[in-house]
Parts: sequence; C-alpha cells; structure tokens
Amino acid sequence: MTYIIPMDTKKTIPHNLANWDRALRVVLGCAMLGYWAFTGFAGYLWPILGVALLVNAAMGRCGAYALFGFSTCPIKKK
Repeated sequence: MTYIIPMDTKKTIPHNLANWDRALRVVLGCAMLGYWAFTGFAGYLWPILGVALLVNAAMGRCGAYALFGFSTCPIKKK
C-alpha cells in the first residue's frame, strides 16, 4: 500500500541561527579542523567540535539554542 503525504503537511524544523551566526560557525569549524590536521591529528576534541559547528551551520539550527529558547534569527513578519 502506498501512502501519499501532501506537501503542505510536511513538518520542518525551524531555524534558530542567523546568517552571520552560520558564517561564524563555518569559519570556526574549519579553523578547528585545520588546527587538528596541522597538529598531527592529535586528540579528539577539535574534530568533534569542528564537525558539530559545521553541521549546525549547514542545518541552520543549534540544539543548545533550542534547549534554552534562544535564537539569533530575525523575527519573520507575516
């Protein structure tokens, strides 16, 4: 049996990162991964934090912001 889901009922995750916040996370994430690569791939903290920042920037959502009800996105006018 095939189920068809109408496009208007598709649920999306609301973004809570502004564009400047996303850009900052990309820069910091790349810097952390670069630091990790140039120091001989030592340790696990830098790559984990770097990848986490890049994933947050790509998704436009931060779990910690959502947990505390914080958002850097401008208020959308209806």
